[in-house]
Amino acid sequence: MNINKKMMRNVGIGVVVAAALLLISNAVMAAETAVWQSFTVSGTPTPGLSLDVKEELRFASGDGGLSLVQQSTDISLSTDAVSDLVNVVVGYRNTSRGEHRPYVGLGLNLLRGEVSLCNLTKLELRDFDTWRGRTELTASMNVGGVTPWVSEEVFVGATGVTGNRASVGVTKGLNKLFSVRGFYLLNSTGEGLGNHAHVLGLGLGVTL
Repeated sequence: MNINKKMMRNVGIGVVVAAALLLISNAVMAAETAVWQSFTVSGTPTPGLSLDVKEELRFASGDGGLSLVQQSTDISLSTDAVSDLVNVVVGYRNTSRGEHRPYVGLGLNLLRGEVSLCNLTKLELRDFDTWRGRTELTASMNVGGVTPWVSEEVFVGATGVTGNRASVGVTKGLNKLFSVRGFYLLNSTGEGLGNHAHVLGLGLGVTL
C-alpha cells in the first residue's frame, strides 16, 4: 500500500470515528429510543439490473418497553446501464399504516476505491397525493473485510426541510450469500428539526 492509500485510509477511519463520537454525544439529547430491524434480499435478474426486496420492522420505546409501531415492505429495481458512475432506481414502499409510496431515484458514485462516496436522491409520492424528496450522502471504506460507513440523509417536503437522519454503522459479509449490518441513527424531525430520537439498527442481507 503506497503513502497516498495509507493517508486515504487513515482519513476515512478518522471520519468514521469522529462521526460516531458526534452522534453518540447527540444521543444524550434524544427524547426517544427505537430499534429498527430489516431483512433484505437482493438479486440480479439480468446483467446491469438489480432487484431488492426489503422488509423492515420498527419498534419504539413506551411505558411497557419496546413495541412494534411500523412494518413496511420496499421493492425496487435499479440499473447502472447508464454508466458505472450513475444508476437509476424505481421502487414502491408499503407500510402497515396503509401508506402507498411509489418513488424514483438517481444514484451517483462520486468516489470509488478503498474509500467510497455515493449519493442517492429519491422523489416519493406518498399516498399518490403528497410528494417528498430525500437525498442521502454515504461514505464507506473496507477495512479487513469489514465496511464501516457514515451517512447523512435530508428530507424535503412542500414546507421545506422536514427531517434529517445522521447515522454511523458497519457492514460485514459472512460469506457470498449472507451479510449483517448494525448502525446507530439520530433521527431529527418536526418544526426546526427539534424532535430527536436515537435508533439502533440491525439488518440481515441475502444476495442471490
